[in-house]
Amino acid sequence: MPKISIITPTYNSERTIDGTINALLNQSFNDFEYIIIDGVSKDNTIIEIEKYISLFKAKGISVTIINEPDKGVYDAMNKGISLAKGDLIGITNSDDWYENNALELVWNRYSESNVDKDNSMVYGIERVWKDDKIFNVQRRGASFISESVLPHSAFFVAKKVYERYGAFDLNVKILADYDFICRCVSKGVKLVELDVVVSNFRLGGISSSYFDFYSDFYKIKHKYGFISDKKYKELKFVLKIKGLINKVIKRW
Repeated sequence: MPKISIITPTYNSERTIDGTINALLNQSFNDFEYIIIDGVSKDNTIIEIEKYISLFKAKGISVTIINEPDKGVYDAMNKGISLAKGDLIGITNSDDWYENNALELVWNRYSESNVDKDNSMVYGIERVWKDDKIFNVQRRGASFISESVLPHSAFFVAKKVYERYGAFDLNVKILADYDFICRCVSKGVKLVELDVVVSNFRLGGISSSYFDFYSDFYKIKHKYGFISDKKYKELKFVLKIKGLINKVIKRW
């Protein structure tokens, strides 16, 4: 069995999937499997992926490709999680990529004697890109869970955590990854920090919509008790006003 399972959801990703795949082929750690869940792309995504299968096999890395309709990116991720055989599961989107030593560093951290192998998730630093330039480097202390979000691509979750607490809630449109992390932490899952850059995230996905993002963000913070009922109502009101102002500006 592989030590790590890596999942990539894809849909019409022919222009960016090469970078994601090459980052995995360049890993200093090869004891992983690669699972690709494609939502029946209408471009050449699958053809691009198939070009690399022999290179993975040469390194002893198994590749599984599922090509079928899904209910969105989180549904695709859930499908991949259900197929994963590794002790630790990571997810990298088709326009994002790992640092070349990411899997080695994550596995070494997870393997430390003080880490609960059945009840932990390891997270590192994520570098954010916009228009091929570094936009931000997201560092988070222990309190980030109640203050901000760190996308799933910087997280590696023990398989038994998914088995115990479920995967992504498809009722959460934008931030199902943040909802999942909050759910796990509320159940006592341990966050294990790795203070190095492990992943690169390209702005422009579904979570880039300002109003949808903050609508889900505030809802989740309220759901898990990070903000009071009163504060939640205030934030929803402010967001609604901003939305109305934005509509007026667009019409002008």
